[in-house]
Amino acid sequence: MAVSQAVKVRRDGIIKLTDAAPISLVVTYEDGNFSANTLGPDEDRVVIRDRGNIVGLRKGDDQVGTLSFSVHFREFTNAGSSVLLDWINGTQAGSALASTGGAGFEQFLCTVTMEIEGTDLGDNADGSAIFAKVLLTADFSEGDPDVLNVQGEVYGGVTYTGQS
Repeated sequence: MAVSQAVKVRRDGIIKLTDAAPISLVVTYEDGNFSANTLGPDEDRVVIRDRGNIVGLRKGDDQVGTLSFSVHFREFTNAGSSVLLDWINGTQAGSALASTGGAGFEQFLCTVTMEIEGTDLGDNADGSAIFAKVLLTADFSEGDPDVLNVQGEVYGGVTYTGQS
């Protein structure tokens, strides 16, 4: 398969949150500033030395990855409809969500998918990065517009879909 010739831009992306049920929420009114530092296996590096000389390199502990994005603030909570902050806090309509963490994970975790349009741009398939077991937190900033800044800690790694 040939490598895509279409450069992707923020208009091509969609962020989606999914729980274990699966119930999903497409994130809307976002800035298009999704960022992730977890794009592959990321373990600590253990340097093996013999009297100060480097003689080997081993894999150490897995690292916790991070991701972030911002959305234009619309409401803190909604008893009848899922809103982003309800998903993050597990409140109101978000309280029925099922964590993707499973046994051993106490906090509510979800899957965060960053989908990138490709077929409309001549690619054979759309692409996505799927971040598993993500703990989301948020902070609020007042301004024009008000903003929710969302941070995620990635405990389950990342997988990719796309052209094959």
